[in-house]
Amino acid sequence: MSRMLAHVARRLHRRLGCYLAGLSPGEAALAPPQARETESLATLLASLGYQDPVEPLLMLEAFHAATEHLTPAVFSRLLKDGGHSVSEIRAAGVLDLFSSLGFAERRFAEDGQVWYEPSRPGRHHDHLVCSGCGRTVEFHRPDVDLLIEKIAGDEDFRHLHHQLVIYGLCPECRRRRHDGLPLADTTAGETVEVTGFTLADDLNQRLSDLGLRRGSRLKILGERSGAIIALLDGCRLALGPEISAGVMVRAVGHHSGHKPSAHHRRQRQH
Repeated sequence: MSRMLAHVARRLHRRLGCYLAGLSPGEAALAPPQARETESLATLLASLGYQDPVEPLLMLEAFHAATEHLTPAVFSRLLKDGGHSVSEIRAAGVLDLFSSLGFAERRFAEDGQVWYEPSRPGRHHDHLVCSGCGRTVEFHRPDVDLLIEKIAGDEDFRHLHHQLVIYGLCPECRRRRHDGLPLADTTAGETVEVTGFTLADDLNQRLSDLGLRRGSRLKILGERSGAIIALLDGCRLALGPEISAGVMVRAVGHHSGHKPSAHHRRQRQH
């Protein structure tokens, strides 16, 4: 029974055609089928008495073919682009099913959003996430795993699993910040220096009265209702959209012009 369901799922999957952005029809045809995972899911669904197994089997192949970490909304959109209409709510339910059965791993973004990636048993990895553009980089460092084991042991915890996400800025976003950008385009956690203003004179004077001048350093705390919340000399400021778009800044601090370590360069070469 499971072999038949897996065959049906693969046949339906081929009929979807090219449904992932950036994947040409030729590349889609050459993409290797996830036959073993599909058959494993079919067996599990059959043993659990799942009444409608074809759709999740089909969606598992689409999930494995995706080249990015997926939120339910993105997964739903990718499937719809291929002519397979699945609502965001349904996509979320199937992704939760994959997670509960060990085919997907649930992750949480900085803003609380949930995203998923294929589970790879025995191949643990952690993530670097760019707060500027959202780019996600996977990495595995045995020394980090050893440190986590030690921390758990020191606190008399039995370590079962962990999720490490480091938020920062990728090289492209750092270069952009070094060249300068509007305050409105900064992200929480950054320290920036004011390099100039493109505002009317009266607004410039108001900011000057607040102590915000060329050369001032701001610690970005976050954003609320379009306003940038920043720390200036120990005082919190809420700078609305018009003002934050007209205050030009550049990144400062030890990460602003950071060069990759030898270890990172070796990883990038791989």
